This record gives sequence, C-alpha cells and structure tokens, in this order.
Amino acid sequence: MFVTKVLKTHRVLGSKIALVSAVSLSLAAGAAAAATPAQAASAEPTSISAQASSLIITGHITAYGPYEVITPAGWPKFVAYAGKVYIPSHGLVQVKQERWERDNWPDRDDSLGTSYFSKFLPYGGTFTFKSTHVLKRTDFGIFDRTEEVYQKVSYRVYKNGHWSPWSTPVYSSTAIIHR
Repeated sequence: MFVTKVLKTHRVLGSKIALVSAVSLSLAAGAAAAATPAQAASAEPTSISAQASSLIITGHITAYGPYEVITPAGWPKFVAYAGKVYIPSHGLVQVKQERWERDNWPDRDDSLGTSYFSKFLPYGGTFTFKSTHVLKRTDFGIFDRTEEVYQKVSYRVYKNGHWSPWSTPVYSSTAIIHR
C-alpha cells in the first residue's frame, strides 16, 4: 500500500508540473504576440541597421601606401600614413588607423600604434586624413636594414544619435623604408 501511494503522489505531482508549464508557456506566447507590434513601432526610430548598412555599403575608405617624409640630414626618419573616406550624406565620420610593421612567418606583425580621426561632414563628401610618425626599428637582424610598414583603416558614422558598426578594414600596400 505504501508503494502504491508513493507512485500515485509522483504521478499527481508530475501532472501538476506539466499543467503549470503548459499554462505559463501559453501565457508567455500570448504576451509576446501582443507585444510584438508595439515593440516594432517603438524600435523603428531608434534602429540603426538600415541607416548604418546603407552608409557602409555606399561609403568607402581608401588607404594609401605609407611613404618616407624627406627630412634634413641627421634627423630621424619619418613615415606618413594617409587615406581618405567618402560618405554620401551628412554625419560625423570617425576613422581608425592602425599602423603595422610586416614580419615573415613565424613572427607576427608588429603594431606601431593606432590613431583616430573625426570630422563632421554636413553634406557628405570626402574626408582626407594623414598621420606622420618616427620610423621605429622593429627588426634587429644583422643584415636587415629595412622596415616594411603598412596601415589598416576602417571607419564608422555617427548619425541620428547612433554609431554605425565599423566598416570592413582596408589594408594599404606595404612600403619598404630603408633605415
């Protein structure tokens, strides 16, 4: 008799749990269905996916190859990294420029630093940017007298209170600068 009572208690408890689960699931589904139109209406003005996607697809960024800046004898060598970004309509443009020194496998490329540039373009258009830095020595081989430098650039646009995602990075050609 004791075994029968325990089995019956477990079956009743299992039925109650299943009933509560089914009721709560149907209530949650009903609440989600009722809330969907209101959420869609309120999310539309703050959504940036359409704005950001169209800006990234129609805008573009160009990375020019680094070049040595002519300096007087005895001065350290400088390298200039330049590029430009175009957007078709107004917005605040932010550019991220990463400078790198290329190494052969198995060594990893050396980071030379990162710069950020910002400019508001009231009617869209092109924004040209440039940074100049001292040539850093990263290769210490006895016969290695060059540094192989390049840049990686991307941009994003601030519009209607939101930042777009960063664009796909663009790489410049590699410049060989003699020390």
